[in-house]
Amino acid sequence: MLRRHFLASLALLPALPFSAHAAKSEFSIGIYPGTGKADVPAWDFRTWAMPFAQALGATLDAKCTPTLFRSIKHITRSMEDGRMDLYFVPPSVAVAALDNKYSPVARVRDQATGMLVRRKGATVTTVALTEKESWLDVMARYTLKRNKQAVANFINLKTQEDVMLAMQRDYAQAGSLRSKLADELVGKGEYEIWYPLPTTPDFTLMASDHFNAAEQDKLGAAAVALSPEVIQSLQKTIHSKVTGFAIDKQADYKMIKQAIKEAGY
Repeated sequence: MLRRHFLASLALLPALPFSAHAAKSEFSIGIYPGTGKADVPAWDFRTWAMPFAQALGATLDAKCTPTLFRSIKHITRSMEDGRMDLYFVPPSVAVAALDNKYSPVARVRDQATGMLVRRKGATVTTVALTEKESWLDVMARYTLKRNKQAVANFINLKTQEDVMLAMQRDYAQAGSLRSKLADELVGKGEYEIWYPLPTTPDFTLMASDHFNAAEQDKLGAAAVALSPEVIQSLQKTIHSKVTGFAIDKQADYKMIKQAIKEAGY
């Protein structure tokens, strides 16, 4: 009799709703801080990112642990293996997450903006860019191609500070920078805006498709409800402006995806 009841219960299992994370007591979030914060000390990162992770974890009654990734190569490899439950990443990396069964649940309210800056009066033969497949890299290549600007050489560097240094030392006559740093460089008088980069969604919170729809909604709502103190702490971990979050499950990454394709990545 007991055996019949056991077998009958097994037969019902496929019909029961299943959520990979509903019963988990903890989950993980991977963060790539972008090309302006690639060198953030690990201890500082953990201190500043922890309030964000705790707020997300609390919404599902779980502990959420942040993990720092220092390169696009390493974080995309992690996505391919599905190692993290959540990712908080810049837009070009969000495209990779979309291709690996992660969905956007919220994005920072401010859009991604940047500029191609060049030395005044210089003939541009070399353009300095940040890490390959970074937003500044792919959008700069996309913009130059769309404006039919043939450039002989591109050099990819680790940070935006490296890009500015390459320009100042004349290793490159132009470079791709986020708007804040571009404005600072232009303000010194020796440089000018060459082309503005297209505006796109910026840093995005991506959730594994193992989370069900209700859980993804809760995570998005938790991001939108973050306190000013948590947002200020998170701001210290990434180079983009963060004034808050917005729910955006249909963020348009088509242009970024096309830029990545045109760059040959």
